[in-house]
Formats: sequence, structure tokens, C-alpha cells
Amino acid sequence: MILGKWAARKFNTHHFHLVADSSKCIDCKLCTKNCPMSLDVNAMVRLGDMYSSECISCGACVDVCPKKVIFFSFSSPKNDRH
Repeated sequence: MILGKWAARKFNTHHFHLVADSSKCIDCKLCTKNCPMSLDVNAMVRLGDMYSSECISCGACVDVCPKKVIFFSFSSPKNDRH
């Protein structure tokens, strides 16, 4: 799965991935607190890059976000810039 994500990003092809609209973020950091991989999801949102080779795409950050800042997308990353 990780190799597939890497290849999709490298060749800018459609794939299932996390996207964030950082303009809606209220810095509650619930996303980071609930990440089972202990990733700093809030920092990823702020940087506008939700890619991490350690992310397992479990959706815990999506489920816990009160402002629906983070969501899943099936598109190329180039089309998801917010």
C-alpha cells in the first residue's frame, strides 16, 4: 500500500488519500491526539501536505475533526491543493 501511494504521488495519478482544508482548522489538535500512528496530523494540516509514509489511512483524524477539515479524496494530489 505504501509503495502504491508513493508511485501515485510520483506520477500524479488518481488514488485514495487524505486531504485537508487548513483554512477551516481551529487548532484543537484532536486529529493528532487520536492518530494511532502518533503522527503530528495538525502540523500536516497546517503545512497543507497530508502525505506521510507512516500514515495507514485509518480515518481516525477524519472522524474526530469537529470542523471536517480532513477528508478522503480519490483524485490526483495536484487537484487537491487548498
